[in-house]
Amino acid sequence: MNSLFLFAHAVQDLLPLEVAITFGLSLFILSWVRPRRIVALPQTGRRTATLVWAGVAGSLLVVVVATAVSAIAVSTNDMSGFDGWWRRPAPLFAATLVVAAAALALRRIPLPALGERSIVPRRPWCAFASRTLLWILGILAALLALTSVWQIAIATTAPKDGPFFGNVPDYSSLPIYMAFNSGYGYLSGAGWPNHLATLVALALAAAVFFAVLRTDANRPLFTRSSSPSVRSERELTARLVTFILLGGLITTLGAVWMYTGSSGQALVGLDEQWVSDDQAYPRILVAGGYDAIARPMNLVGYALQGGGVAFLLRLSVDTARAALATRRSRSAPAAEYETSTTGPRR
Repeated sequence: MNSLFLFAHAVQDLLPLEVAITFGLSLFILSWVRPRRIVALPQTGRRTATLVWAGVAGSLLVVVVATAVSAIAVSTNDMSGFDGWWRRPAPLFAATLVVAAAALALRRIPLPALGERSIVPRRPWCAFASRTLLWILGILAALLALTSVWQIAIATTAPKDGPFFGNVPDYSSLPIYMAFNSGYGYLSGAGWPNHLATLVALALAAAVFFAVLRTDANRPLFTRSSSPSVRSERELTARLVTFILLGGLITTLGAVWMYTGSSGQALVGLDEQWVSDDQAYPRILVAGGYDAIARPMNLVGYALQGGGVAFLLRLSVDTARAALATRRSRSAPAAEYETSTTGPRR
């Protein structure tokens, strides 16, 4: 038992839970309780190759970014009080770049000539997107926006002589502090220097998502194209694009909640009782303004960050599985034709 404890402690030192891949890899393994693929791909064409690239390499890129920035956060101290302003929205920004790159690749697919285009009414941007996924995406985006706006709204400046509690960075005249227990002191970690970049990344992701879905929904069709096949390939495209952004959004929301939850858990001890010449413990502990929700927010943040990484890992693997299944389905008719014309090979 002691050796098992030492092994677990060594693993935690090597891969702390704050690093995104640690919890994410565990949840990814658990996800195989349900082995069914979460994505499918169109049967043929350059669209399929683009979606495979986005689903496999793009998802892994977001995982690498999330792991790298969370590892930096663990291994370094926040000296300014807003060092992590770019790290928390980095997964969402990376997912947005992947979606934008995939959209540019789709735009390079040749369009039908003017005389070969089918005349169809203009579709809304969400014509091929799953309503359920859009609701989930919207709720998570609203939670991220509300958290960031709330943290900006409660921020204030602080006098240079404090008093300061919790993680005390170098003094800054910027509004990065929140009042501790109605002005008793100050905690760092709030304000626009910490959370404005998250709102910018969220707005950019929403704009790119809207533009990509609207452009693909109204892409010209060949007159000989069948409506079911076109609808199927565009629904699959919208689903994969939504999944990539969803993974980045979940991971970023988790990082933000981990940070805000940790910042709100500061406790100040009063009325110390000395039990020896060099040891004392406080009789009264004073908590901050949102201590009641800080701990749950921090724990849910761990789960969300790990869940986002696990989801992206599963998306990458399932996209590769879908590509293999598509390749096999394309080769199956050729094999059947060869067997029917020449007879089975012996």
